[in-house]
Amino acid sequence: MIYAQIKSGQRLHLAYEAGEGKDDKRLVRAGFLSDPICGRKAAPGYRMTCNLPLANECRACLRVWSARYGRVA
Repeated sequence: MIYAQIKSGQRLHLAYEAGEGKDDKRLVRAGFLSDPICGRKAAPGYRMTCNLPLANECRACLRVWSARYGRVA
C-alpha cells in the first residue's frame, strides 16, 4: 500500500502498488498503481506518492482498510 495524492491540496488516498491487490485475481501490474481503495477515480493519474500519511489521509480509505484488515494502516 502507498499513499497517493490525486490533485494539489487534496487528501492522500491509499492505493495498491504493483503486485498487490484486493485478492489474487485483481493484482496491479508492474509500473502501475490502482485507483484509491475508497472508490474514487484517479484518472488520468496521481500527482505524487509517499509512504507516510502526513496527517492528511482520506478517512474513507482508512475505513475500507480497517474493514478489510481489522486494523488501522
